[in-house]
Amino acid sequence: MTGFEADGPVPLADALGRLLGSLDVPPADLLSTVFQRWEEVVGPAVARHCRPAAIEEDRLVVLASDATWASEVQWLAGEVLARINEMSAAGRLESLTVRVVPPKH
Repeated sequence: MTGFEADGPVPLADALGRLLGSLDVPPADLLSTVFQRWEEVVGPAVARHCRPAAIEEDRLVVLASDATWASEVQWLAGEVLARINEMSAAGRLESLTVRVVPPKH
């Protein structure tokens, strides 16, 4: 059995979850929380200067517009991770890395 057989219709969310799991991609709910609800997670001021870039295993990678905002997000890392993990029904993030990438003009 491949894990994809079913006795009847399968909810789309379940099917996508299995597919993403087989591809070693974070759960859809975690991706949605991080990338679509980012401003809700960190607040509008931080969201204007920092954005999520990737989820690598259990680590969130965030890009910041300058070193000041990078420091702010790093300082808030515990709260950011706790909030994401609270808001997401699936998946757990354990660490956060911030990289400074100035905006392009």
